[in-house]
Amino acid sequence: MSDKLKRIDLVTDDLRLGDRDERTDLVGNFKNTEEAINAIIGWIDSDDTSDFVSKEDLEIMLKGLRDMIKENNKDLKERINRILLGTDVESIEIVVTQILKQRGVID
Repeated sequence: MSDKLKRIDLVTDDLRLGDRDERTDLVGNFKNTEEAINAIIGWIDSDDTSDFVSKEDLEIMLKGLRDMIKENNKDLKERINRILLGTDVESIEIVVTQILKQRGVID
């Protein structure tokens, strides 16, 4: 096995969320996370010391990434809770519209 770290690919394009803007935001978050992680892997694997990143810089980057993931996770949990409680107006509108289309009430 190679000493080099393997790049990762997160699932970002197969999400099935009703709200197009939220789906786009969530996909963007995953892509940003994927890019940041792969940049770190690239730095670790690189033999080029001209672009050397100090441990402190790496820790700052990882802390920022962790904070971003925590915030996104918090927002997503809040949205899921609103959906489960039936208080998320956007999701309710999407579901009702889909049902009305399926029943032929609207086009």
